[in-house]
Amino acid sequence: MFLADLAEQLDAVAPQLTSDLLDQAGTCVLDALACAYGGQELPWVAQARAVAGAGDNGDCTIWASGGRRAGAADAAFANAVGSHSVLHEDTHAESRVHPGTVVVPAALAIGERTGSSMVEVLRSIVVGYEAIAQVAATMMTDEFIARGWRASSVFGPFGAAAAAAHLLGLDKISTVHALGLAASFSAGICQWAEDGSTDVFFQNANAARAGLVAALLAREGATGATAAVEGAYGLRQAFGGTRQDVDRPEIRLDRMAVSATFFKAYPSCALTQEAIDAARQLAAQGVGSGAIVGGTIHTSSAAARYPGCDNATNLTAAISRQMSLQFTVAAALTDGTLRPHRYSELLDPGIADLAKRVRVVVDPAADCAFPDRRMARVELRLADGRIVSATNRPETNLARSAVAEKFHDYSAPTLGADVAAVVASVRNPEDCRDIPEFVSLLY
Repeated sequence: MFLADLAEQLDAVAPQLTSDLLDQAGTCVLDALACAYGGQELPWVAQARAVAGAGDNGDCTIWASGGRRAGAADAAFANAVGSHSVLHEDTHAESRVHPGTVVVPAALAIGERTGSSMVEVLRSIVVGYEAIAQVAATMMTDEFIARGWRASSVFGPFGAAAAAAHLLGLDKISTVHALGLAASFSAGICQWAEDGSTDVFFQNANAARAGLVAALLAREGATGATAAVEGAYGLRQAFGGTRQDVDRPEIRLDRMAVSATFFKAYPSCALTQEAIDAARQLAAQGVGSGAIVGGTIHTSSAAARYPGCDNATNLTAAISRQMSLQFTVAAALTDGTLRPHRYSELLDPGIADLAKRVRVVVDPAADCAFPDRRMARVELRLADGRIVSATNRPETNLARSAVAEKFHDYSAPTLGADVAAVVASVRNPEDCRDIPEFVSLLY
């Protein structure tokens, strides 16, 4: 059965994880924390903390909150909202999931509760990312997206459950039950992309909490359906995402999901990143927004057809602008980059007008390359009759060092000198005594 095979392979691979994989997991931790500090004052973060009942009680820390605490499940929920709050989180393109918003909060919560070492938490994060990718590989289809399901919240519980199960020391049978329970907790639709609503920020948090609770329930003897993925009434049937070419997981050290995860350069949908880069190149060439008659964004079908991405007019809500290819490209052409205040302030009429003159089309080359290569080309028609275009540069992701800089930029106003200690703890995990010591730096 799929989940039994997955649990067995995760258990076998965990002791073999290399230092490079653990270092990548450390970068994922810094990225998730960066976003939590960047969004600590946003209303959905405050709402999540209020629901979590965060105060002085509980055994787990709420990041960027001055030391407030909650139970493990509530802390994971609140921290997951924080790590998703500015839409600047990491992405695994093949699964269409933002694993750092789910796995990292769950792993740190259980790690703090159990007093785990930093090395073990990083190992659990690699395991959690892999669980998400393997389940997604057997289910991710065009039909899955077309039916409105959101990959992060459907597949996310598996990652949180796998990470938590590892840290709790569950045996393989109990881990299968944890994964089966996680399957029953899978949920999440993309209607927010049409409505501009804020439920998007709570979906991954629900997945983080659900997976963590699944592992705790399994430790107490609760059982989950072992055929929850491929069974007659399992996820494949329920979510309409059956992949006939993938019958069982295949975990290989040389292509772990954590290594294929990328870090966004801009706080917007992952599928807009390449188009923004192409637009920035045109802006650098002196193509001003006033000279543009119209334009076309050539990109993959994954980007063109994802809910909210091909949106030139419904731009009132911040999340609608962050998802829109037309808006993000128009903003980059106007400002020469993508400035976060363009989301929070009143809609700029010039950017809105330019967005209406930009269309999105599927580029067969970009479609064929995705997800191994993410490509976009922006073509503009100018008032003087010229047509100019630019393609994104081969590497638009943030590098390892840039993620550390991102963490510094977002967290330094709160953490001050402790920023360096946080970075040192994930870069040299053997020198970090345990997770309670680590999270004590996150006040």
